[in-house]
Amino acid sequence: MTIGNLVRSSTLVKVALVLWLVSAGLVMFMLGQIDSIVHHDLYDYGLQFSLDWASPYWGSLRMIYVFLAVPSIVGGAVLTLSILKGRGGGYYPKPVVKPISAKTQASAENHLLASCPNCKKVFSKPLTMLDFTHGKTRLVNVCPYCSYVLGSANGEEELNNVGLVDREEEVTH
Repeated sequence: MTIGNLVRSSTLVKVALVLWLVSAGLVMFMLGQIDSIVHHDLYDYGLQFSLDWASPYWGSLRMIYVFLAVPSIVGGAVLTLSILKGRGGGYYPKPVVKPISAKTQASAENHLLASCPNCKKVFSKPLTMLDFTHGKTRLVNVCPYCSYVLGSANGEEELNNVGLVDREEEVTH
């Protein structure tokens, strides 16, 4: 696995979110410990309560909790949705099918070309490969140039992002 693939993978995003949530939880715990020291231990050493120091302290402490809680909640929601989706987060663009006319469709049996949404190259037939990434082995169609997964080879998923053009018409990108 190259560094580029690692950076684009949803696994790295999930690991980063988990690390963020764990560190945010530890920071909140440590802030609670500091608050406990201020409210319990320092009074034993002669701390006198005053709104002059208590109000800014309480305001700052509450803002720190808010600034930690909001991204933690959003990160937890994103991580949960990514795991529930079960396909690794779907960070790659979905293909767009270009509609073809009935005339072109009838005469295009041997003239269809596909364009890869990733590398934008045009080819007549995708490669069919085995995909082992989702736990269950399945056949997928991939671009012969960049190995971008175009969709399932046995019709489980639509090829939403593959452009189809007539070989006799001009190819535009």
